[in-house]
Amino acid sequence: MKTGIFLSVREKATRLPGKVLLALGDASVTEGLVRRLKQSKRAGMVAVATSDDPRDEVLCRIACAEGIKCFRGHPDDKLVRYRDAARHYGLEFVVIVDGDDPFVSVSHIDRIIDHGTRHDCDFVVFGGLPLGATGFGVSLRALEKVCGDKSETNTEVWGHLMTRDPALRCMELMETDPDFRRPDVRMTLDYPEDYEFFRTVTDGLAAIGLDTSFENVMRWLELNPEAIEINRGVAARYEAHIAKSRQAS
Repeated sequence: MKTGIFLSVREKATRLPGKVLLALGDASVTEGLVRRLKQSKRAGMVAVATSDDPRDEVLCRIACAEGIKCFRGHPDDKLVRYRDAARHYGLEFVVIVDGDDPFVSVSHIDRIIDHGTRHDCDFVVFGGLPLGATGFGVSLRALEKVCGDKSETNTEVWGHLMTRDPALRCMELMETDPDFRRPDVRMTLDYPEDYEFFRTVTDGLAAIGLDTSFENVMRWLELNPEAIEINRGVAARYEAHIAKSRQAS
């Protein structure tokens, strides 16, 4: 089965403008994510999946500089964009990683790919992890079906479109390692407080000569729990935004 990872990213943020181009360590958020995803041992390819909006040209330039493909598709409908990208590259199963998740765990992405391909799954998620720690595995078959059936064009939030379809094989894996089973930790970049969190952790790890692998991040947070408080207060705002996006779809 041909597999891949799509880094889903656009340059249109309103809550934290320009967030995917912000500096984090020695690279921008998007550059760091691309380099991180290229470490996958199970994905056949990594590509940036962005829109055909002129503002997103900068993301294609980053992809080219980092030696990966860039697919430009529908400006708003994420699922159509992913479907068209999977068709274009001939992929049967992909993991979608959001461009605002700088500390995403590559090892968990690989576990999603392993499970999805071995068990012929249509949609695979990982529970118990920090928000932003992993991606969403989806089959081309599921993308074709949902895109053909749905009436929504706003697919900013789309997981429920998979799980509500009884014809699709949806699976939730659950993290059992207590070092990683930390749903109380927020690791997604939407607000200035989130950026402060990511910079604090990145700088803290650099000070002791470590990179920002997911494993290093979680060990550092165990020793420096005060960092988790930096962006804890934005969770309610974020959840309200997700609920509003789901209602709109």
